[in-house]
Amino acid sequence: MKTTRLLALAALASAAALHPGSATAQTDTAAVTVSVGKTAEPATPRTDVPHSAVPRARRSLNTITYEEVRTARVPDAYQLVHNLRPSWLRTPRGPTSIGNNQDIAVFMDGVRMGTRDALNSIAITSIRSLRFYTITEARQKFGGQTSGGAIEVLSQ
Repeated sequence: MKTTRLLALAALASAAALHPGSATAQTDTAAVTVSVGKTAEPATPRTDVPHSAVPRARRSLNTITYEEVRTARVPDAYQLVHNLRPSWLRTPRGPTSIGNNQDIAVFMDGVRMGTRDALNSIAITSIRSLRFYTITEARQKFGGQTSGGAIEVLSQ
């Protein structure tokens, strides 16, 4: 009798593994272990998991989101970028950049504002999000005057 029950459970488990779509109707997802002669008890969830073990959403390296803008305690866009993504403010290095005056272009809602100094004049309260474009991406989106990359500010 017990072996037929175990065989039936094994058949159900293999059928669920082969057809995961039909197994989605199952509402109880707790782990159950069965051994001969003992009743099955659902596993209790662990509550002692440290806070650092909980995965966080990855932040984008090329975007400063609305949430990041709202939680930042800075007065302007330059300080925001300087605190959250300082690599955006670095100009490209190499033998061709030594003699050239390459700087990052700043655009607000698609309109060129100037270079990185223009970020000082953009108040944090008017910013929805920021996006960094590499040199290649900036030339494709904004044209040829973006030899150091670009930062696009989207306003509210």
